Amino acid sequence: MTTIRDVAKYAGVSVSTVSRYLNHHPDLNEETRARVERAVRELDYVPSSAARNVSRLSTRTVGLTIPDIQDSFFADNAYGVEQYLREKGYALIYGSLDRSGQRLLDFIRYAREMRLDGLIITPEEWSAELLDTLKRTKMPVVALRRRPPASSGIPCVDADHYQGAAQMVEYLTGLGHRHIAHIVLNTDIGRERLRGFKDAMEQQGLKPLVVSVPEIPANRTMDGIRNGAEAMKRLLEKAPRVTAVFASSDPIAIGAMATLREKGLRVPEDVSVCGSGDLEMGALPWFRLTTIAFERYALGRKAAELLLNMTGKEVCAPSSVLFETHLVLRESTRAV
Repeated sequence: MTTIRDVAKYAGVSVSTVSRYLNHHPDLNEETRARVERAVRELDYVPSSAARNVSRLSTRTVGLTIPDIQDSFFADNAYGVEQYLREKGYALIYGSLDRSGQRLLDFIRYAREMRLDGLIITPEEWSAELLDTLKRTKMPVVALRRRPPASSGIPCVDADHYQGAAQMVEYLTGLGHRHIAHIVLNTDIGRERLRGFKDAMEQQGLKPLVVSVPEIPANRTMDGIRNGAEAMKRLLEKAPRVTAVFASSDPIAIGAMATLREKGLRVPEDVSVCGSGDLEMGALPWFRLTTIAFERYALGRKAAELLLNMTGKEVCAPSSVLFETHLVLRESTRAV
């Protein structure tokens, strides 16, 4: 591979002269500029953008972590980030984490080595080690869909999961449902939805009915379906009078629907079922799932916008942003 030293030797100039040419310095005379240009062309030299950008203290490149590359929700987030950065002339490097905290720490170290301009991260949890590592990077960081501790000073872009859950309860009670159960997603986001469900039920003077299956992970689609199926079995034993089930994710809701069908119960004639996330499969005619929709693409764009503001020193510590949610009403729910 041709190096800058090869170019300098071929052109009969110093390495610093080649460097000034590559960085468009105006102090080179035309003859020297022409000799270096010919050497670069004839040797087919491609300069290292990483090395050049280190001296400029900017790579115009951002790192984005994806917790689970198989999850379409994160794909929409990533597309929003990528589109915004591309419009602003920035490149993007992805880090696929497979929901591993260690892989996130490794990616942060890589970002520091590559002198990336900033990071957009979605950690599984905000461990003490992660927070300490981020503090030591001195790199702009934005959290996407995972709210950090307030003391971290890291801005976050997320949907208002509390509001979405409250909206769903209001909708179901408006249909006349009084025996409403919630199947928990055992994550920080799931706990925020649970909080919204409980508060909304209590405001309506109703008793919140909650079922959780923590021993079955529910982050991935098939795991979520298994979680929902088991949760629905336990729910029917615990509260056979339930008329509506609000699941904390769409896969959990689909699992619940599968159990209801096995038990000979109809959706929505016997039990209304709704979810959260508005995944594409929920719109299939087998499910036609009522759900809570989040602006997944817009979340990604806003995260990229906040990060570039921090990188450009326009905003040192921008405020976090919560996007409003809205309900998508389909045929899996009905009035009682």
